Amino acid sequence: MYRPKMTGLTKLIWTLLIISFAFMVFPGVLFFHNVSHPFIFGMPFIYGYILYWWAFQCIVLLFAHKVNWGKKKED
Repeated sequence: MYRPKMTGLTKLIWTLLIISFAFMVFPGVLFFHNVSHPFIFGMPFIYGYILYWWAFQCIVLLFAHKVNWGKKKED
């Protein structure tokens, strides 16, 4: 059975994905749900915050796709 080793790049990708997911679902951001200010990207805070972390995850996954993250290395 093939079991891939955790390289530094794999650890970095997993760390970035876990951190971004944790910040996206962080319940402390709900303290701002009735606040009209601040604005992020011209949107209310909660929408801008979630959009930022969603975009960050998309960028990390695009990077992971480009480096063939999770593929078996050819000898």
